[in-house]
Parts: sequence; C-alpha cells; structure tokens
Amino acid sequence: MRTLYLRKDDTNITRKVLIDMAYLVSHKKIRLPKIYFEDSLYLPYFKDKAAQQVYKYFLTKAEIVSEDQDHYYFKFPFKLAQVEDAAI
Repeated sequence: MRTLYLRKDDTNITRKVLIDMAYLVSHKKIRLPKIYFEDSLYLPYFKDKAAQQVYKYFLTKAEIVSEDQDHYYFKFPFKLAQVEDAAI
C-alpha cells in the first residue's frame, strides 16, 4: 500500500498531511480529522500519466460528502495510480 499525502503550500514550505490509507482503500473516501482541515489543502494528481502534468484537487467545505463528530469525509474521484506520490 502506498503512502499518500495531502499538501498545503505555505510561503517557504510545503506541509503534508498523511491520508488514512486503510479507510481510503476500503471506503473510497478520504477521511480527514477535523483538526487537520484548513484552507488550501490539496491532493496532487495526474489526469493523464503520460502528460506528466500535475493538477491539484482542493479539499474545500463544498467538497465535504459527510462528517461526524471528529472527521470530514471527501470523495476520492481518482484511481490510486493517478495520485502523485512523490514526497517533497
């Protein structure tokens, strides 16, 4: 199982938030603890792996599918192979 990160670009650094891979694989949704949610979090992905152009899937309040007391749940509209996994 690969390790995938959500990212947030700050002025001089890129911060990473680890995705709960066990939940993602079994439910096809991103489960994010509410304490880690902030503006400008994104998941880098490729529309076409051959093109090598990286796009950003931003996790916004509008993208929330559901929530519980501790987590937000976001849809995961990609195949795992489309997600960029290089840790920078």
